[in-house]
Amino acid sequence: MKKKVLIFTTIVSLVLCFTACGDDNKGTTTEPEVPKIEKTVDAVAKELGLKNKTEKSAEMIGAVDGAGYDGDIEIYLYDNLDSEEYKALTGDGYDMMGLTTIKATAAKDGMVLIYTGDGEIDQSIVDSFNALEFK
Repeated sequence: MKKKVLIFTTIVSLVLCFTACGDDNKGTTTEPEVPKIEKTVDAVAKELGLKNKTEKSAEMIGAVDGAGYDGDIEIYLYDNLDSEEYKALTGDGYDMMGLTTIKATAAKDGMVLIYTGDGEIDQSIVDSFNALEFK
């Protein structure tokens, strides 16, 4: 009888030990935390690793700020998401006085990314832009 009690006590102790050492996060995954950045054209460019800044006439397309980077990427900031210019740019495209139509490659919270180069944009830039969080 003493032997059975000792075996039972040992088994219960082992079960309790293994339960206490278990993983509390079973079945849950956490996304890597994305740092929040200032909602400015320069902050977005820095976060995306873009360089070689050139000034752009943001007012021509209704933006409050804008700049070009690395020759074929433009970033614009809009404070009025209900403006006709913003809606056109993020929709079917914004007509530039009949000369050309520009369309947002990506847009988030009033920030717009436009690719003006030949071929396809590096998708990692678009993915990084879409993952941005603003303060």
